[in-house]
Amino acid sequence: MIDRVFPGFSSGIEVVPSQFFEELLPYINDLAELKITAFAFHLLNQFEGDKRFLLRDDYLEQKIFMDGLSEDPDEAERLLDEGLDAAEERGTLLKALYNDKPLYFLNSPKGRNALASLEDGTWIPDAFLHLSVQTELFRPTIFKLYEENIGPLTPMIADILRDCEKDYPYEWIRDAVEAAVTNNARSWRYIESILKNWKENGQHGSY
Repeated sequence: MIDRVFPGFSSGIEVVPSQFFEELLPYINDLAELKITAFAFHLLNQFEGDKRFLLRDDYLEQKIFMDGLSEDPDEAERLLDEGLDAAEERGTLLKALYNDKPLYFLNSPKGRNALASLEDGTWIPDAFLHLSVQTELFRPTIFKLYEENIGPLTPMIADILRDCEKDYPYEWIRDAVEAAVTNNARSWRYIESILKNWKENGQHGSY
């Protein structure tokens, strides 16, 4: 029996390597390994740059994901560890110890290069830039916020949103979009005017 009916995708397809479907998926018969492997793509896609890695904590901090493994927290952790071990044994993920903490790399050219740089001492992982202390995975991106609340995402709007993300905190953009919807003024010009007003007057949340 299906526990939850999926309401449908809110955005387009995000790229997953075709080898996952052709060379991995047919042979993975353990649900925990499958979930850990598939979610690794999502986690790693939150980074920019060539040296991306995962920590066990990255999975643990995602309550929605862990609840999907098991409603029993202890059982969920056991399945997480089994899934990570299976993914490593299969060769999907590569593991290295750094300060006695396991780091997981995707077995891809960039992942292998990052692992080699770690092992030869030419690269030191930066914990302060790591996903587990910086990114909320389940909040919508500003692109999804715009598409779902304002209108179609054109290349020009996408460029504007990228620049906007550099100038304003995510929470400001989210709240400005909400204000545009509430006031039935669904345009980027209106959203931008709110953000500029907050920045100039130091009164975030007042509109």
